[in-house]
Amino acid sequence: MGEGGFSGNGRAAPFSPFEFEIAFRYLGATRKDGGVALIAIISFAAVMLAVTALIAVMSVMNGFRDQLLSNLLGAQPHIIVDGRGLEPEALDLMLADLEAIDGVRSAGPIVQGEVMASAERGDTFAQVLGMRPGDLARLEVVANGDDGRAATGITHGSLDEFGEGRNGGDVIVLGRGLAQRLGVNAGDYVTLITAAGRQTALGRAPSRKSYYVGGLISVGVSTIDNAVVFMPIVQSQLFFGRGDDIDQIQIRTHDIDAISDLVGPVEDVVLQEQFGRDRYVSDYTRLDPAFFTALQVERMAMRMIMAIVIAIASLNIISGLVMLVKNKRRDIAILRTMGITQASVMRIFVIIGAMIGMMGTLAGIILGILFVINIDPIQDFITWVSGTQVFNPEVYYLYRVPAKLDWFEVGFVSVFCFTVSLLVTLLPAWQASRLDPVEALRYE
Repeated sequence: MGEGGFSGNGRAAPFSPFEFEIAFRYLGATRKDGGVALIAIISFAAVMLAVTALIAVMSVMNGFRDQLLSNLLGAQPHIIVDGRGLEPEALDLMLADLEAIDGVRSAGPIVQGEVMASAERGDTFAQVLGMRPGDLARLEVVANGDDGRAATGITHGSLDEFGEGRNGGDVIVLGRGLAQRLGVNAGDYVTLITAAGRQTALGRAPSRKSYYVGGLISVGVSTIDNAVVFMPIVQSQLFFGRGDDIDQIQIRTHDIDAISDLVGPVEDVVLQEQFGRDRYVSDYTRLDPAFFTALQVERMAMRMIMAIVIAIASLNIISGLVMLVKNKRRDIAILRTMGITQASVMRIFVIIGAMIGMMGTLAGIILGILFVINIDPIQDFITWVSGTQVFNPEVYYLYRVPAKLDWFEVGFVSVFCFTVSLLVTLLPAWQASRLDPVEALRYE
């Protein structure tokens, strides 16, 4: 290759400095000089805004998904194991083996039961979850719910007295929605009634007992907040007449997205001969498969819609290049008569379109990342301008618009947008390369 990016036969080498020099000159030329700088700017802005919108929308959707799963699984298990019939010694051994699995954060026994909750202002059905005090305190919604603005966690009262006293004590924790239905608050008493009570000589006798409401909990999911009652597990076993028996072992993991990798190791522990080989293991995605499938479909659908927006924005590059080819017919013809090949002409216009797409993509990525990083100040500004709370925590259980930046998606956006921008330049670049210099110069 010779000087200036030319090959030994005097022709420009592929993507040589000569081709880039002409491409940059055409890209910056004004309409007076036969350029399309204004259309190039519009194409650049369209690509930039489309990329920014895609990154912002996907980040907010990722944030909402994580927040939803965090709320939904903040008080619900990630993996459920059948614990019926386990002797106390076998239960302790199984819990130790489960917590030893890499990726498992905690494992605890659960006793479940349906009750009628009654207070002076009303009564309603509720679901009792008997838990060890330490397991309740380690729930994400409790451990991470220290921001009162988020309206989740222990909203009234505390867990200080939960589990204290004989047989686990008489302190319970109510879901905030359930407490509102009953018209009670922390410090009041609620009577719980169940038909599945203690065993007597004449059969099971209903159980009825008044409990002290030590605190109110808000999970952020109305179906849970309106029905849940947390009770010390020893007290729940006594109240429902279970003896030492439990219903489930609820497992919580460090990463909810890695559930599928943990189900196998959990089954290896649970299905040991010493624990019985007929126990079921289920994860949260199987509890309501339609719901979690809908989340995935919605995410993919939104990604496809925004990808189409990027493709439409990139089509503006075609109109700019078509006009540029039309305005530069004379220049292209002169270059061809000077020995520039068709391939070189095509590469020049491909470089122009690729530069518009690349610069638009880069600017869009920067703006999108800045938007996600500064979403809190942006929300505060909108709140200040509009004079209203953008996200009312009493309604949405969110004080802030959640946003989570996924670098894989940023990379996907970058590659996709640049690829589309490159592809849409091929047709006008090919038309420019097929221009006949004789016909182009005939009427000049």
